[in-house]
This record gives sequence, C-alpha cells and structure tokens, in this order.
Amino acid sequence: MKQVQLPCCMGGVRVTVKNKWTNMSKNKRNFIITELLLGVLLVIGIGFIAYNKLNEKPERIAVVMADVDESHSAAFKYGMKMAASEYGVDVVMISKENLNNMSDEIDVIKQEINKKADAVVFKPTEEKMTEEKSLNTLIRINKKTPIMVVGDQAGSESFKSLNTVEFDQYSMGVELAQKLLADNNGTLSGKKIGIYCENTESDACKKRIDGIKDTLAESGCVVMWIVSGVSDTGEKINLQSQRKVDIVLAIDDASVVEAAKEASDNNLQGALVYGIGNSTEAIYYLDSGWTEALITPDEFAAGYKSVVGLVDMLRGSRKYSVEEKPVSYQLLTRKNLFDEENKKILYAISQ
Repeated sequence: MKQVQLPCCMGGVRVTVKNKWTNMSKNKRNFIITELLLGVLLVIGIGFIAYNKLNEKPERIAVVMADVDESHSAAFKYGMKMAASEYGVDVVMISKENLNNMSDEIDVIKQEINKKADAVVFKPTEEKMTEEKSLNTLIRINKKTPIMVVGDQAGSESFKSLNTVEFDQYSMGVELAQKLLADNNGTLSGKKIGIYCENTESDACKKRIDGIKDTLAESGCVVMWIVSGVSDTGEKINLQSQRKVDIVLAIDDASVVEAAKEASDNNLQGALVYGIGNSTEAIYYLDSGWTEALITPDEFAAGYKSVVGLVDMLRGSRKYSVEEKPVSYQLLTRKNLFDEENKKILYAISQ
C-alpha cells in the first residue's frame, strides 16, 4: 500500500492517509474517465438536437384551389388544418381570383414553390383538364416538389401519373339511385327523371351518371334530360325551362343547392330533388324538406389524407400509394341527419 507522508507529526507519531485515486487500478480509472466523457458528449448531443428542433422551420404546404372560400370547401379545409396540427406542418390556403383554368393554377403553384413551399395540395378546376402542355408542366414540377391532386377531377386519366386523393364517383351515383329505388318500393315504372350537373363533361359527373344509369336500367324510369348548369355558350341554364319531370337528380353541390332552391320556390312543378352535396346550404335544404336525400362525400377525410400523404413523402416515412382506397361518403336523410355518427360530418361542414 502506498503511503503519503505529511510534513508534520502528532506526538512523535508519523501520520499516513490512504489515497483512493492512486490506489485505484489504471484500467478502472480509464473506464470512469471514458464514462464521464461519454456522458458529457451525450448531454451536448441532446442539447444540440433540442436546439435544432426549436429552430427548425416546419414544412410548408401550399393549397391551390379556386373555391377556397366557398362553404362546400369548409370540411376539406378543416381536415387539412387538423392534419397540419397533428403532424406539425404549416398549411397555407392560397386565395386567388381568376383561376379559370389549369394554366392559371399552375402559375400559382410555381409562385408558391418560389416562395419556398415544400409541397402543394392542388384542387383543380373542372375546365380544360386535358390541356397537355399544362399537364406536362405539372408532372415535371411534381418530380421536384410533391403535388397532391384532390377532388372531383383527381380520378381522371389526366392525373393518372400523379399523387391523388380520389372520391368514388361511380359508387356515389349508385348509392343515390339505390336510395331513389328504396323510396319507391324498388320500381320507378313510368317515372320521368332529369339529371342536373354543373358540368356534364367533367370526369366526376360522367362517372356519377354512369352509376345512376346502370342502377336504374331495369327500374322502368325514363331519363328525360341531362343538363349542365351552364350552356356551351356560357349562359346559365334555367331549370324551369326543362321538360317536366317527377324527380331531379342534382349530382354536385352547386346543382343540388340550386335545384332545392327552385323546388322551394315552387319552380319544379312538384318534382322531388335527390342530390350529392356537402355545403351548409345543401344540408339546410335537406333539413328543410326540399331535398329528399343527400349523398355527402367525406371532404374532411380528403383534406386530412392530402396533408398526411404529402408529409409522408416529405419525411420519407413511406411512399404514398395512389392505389389507396377512395374517400368514402355518407347517405344523409332528414331521419338520420342528426344521428350520432353524422354529427362529425355536420361539424366539419360548419367549420
């Protein structure tokens, strides 16, 4: 045992003390020193990560859509906001006038990317969806900055190569026709039907009409007319001028609101209105009895999924799949409108 001699004595007795550090083996000393150093490095590392997290800007997702301020977009925007809050990203709604076609919308997308948008949610207009030059530009942009195409046009062939959140348009047409059959004991023999849509040339409208026609093929009804809200010359269609029918199937939000309003003004000569819509106005006319039934696409889910899909791509947690299940829908009537499961839909629409 090594002793340390002190320079003084007590009563002639030499005092010695044991030095634990010098007594400790070299290997043990090295181990403790190493552990201390690792601990210090760990604390520094955690502090550095925390500092970066505090100063790290969240991803910015721009939303480009022509009808951003319309009531039928409320649930969609609410879904995006909830996803943004949950995943810690910034969602910026771009409100621009004169977004008349895809070329205008792509110009806005470019502007937002120049402003450092990390990704874009794009809800295209119904006009000129097959404009090849604009579409090719959109595909090139998507290779560098992720774009999520959402809405009625997302399922068209034009956007097949892009990331999309789609609605099951055909099934909504089927569901609407099945409800009509159920309300008439399975037969519509002798009944005259008119189909009203904002744009009968849109991919969404065509699929909904196909679903309706296929379902009613053996029902005995006659489809008297299929009209767009606006004529080829740009003139507003007057429902009162159409041939008299027993039932009007208004298969998008703007159309069902207009048809229900015409019914409330007694301008449809007693025709019943069934529709597809998701605005507060559409819900109002259903609750008031001017619409018999309403198929409501889950716009909240569409908004939520669009943001989550982009976050997944930005953070590399998984590759977003365009084969994911289409957005669902709900059949609303006056009887089930305020059922517990439908309250969430109503709440989202009212936001």
